[in-house]
Amino acid sequence: MKDMQGGRYGPHLYLLSSDSYETLKDLQDMLTLMAHITYNEDNAENGHATITIGRAELYFIFEAINAKLDEVLARLGEENWLGTGSQRWQ
Repeated sequence: MKDMQGGRYGPHLYLLSSDSYETLKDLQDMLTLMAHITYNEDNAENGHATITIGRAELYFIFEAINAKLDEVLARLGEENWLGTGSQRWQ
């Protein structure tokens, strides 16, 4: 992780819009649902039961998560006047 840029009072604070916050909450819900699907009551009772998921399905899940993260980070950069490749205020 890159060092955070900041002044003598620590790192800059960045504002997150309500749209970006909602996107992050959607991501959290998606990951929570995935966790519940992979470990539910049936699996707990069966010991180490396995689930099968295709590589293509797994790819699309991770791509969906990546797309939402890209969206939030791009919006965060625009809303806070961050330049590409820089974590400092422009």
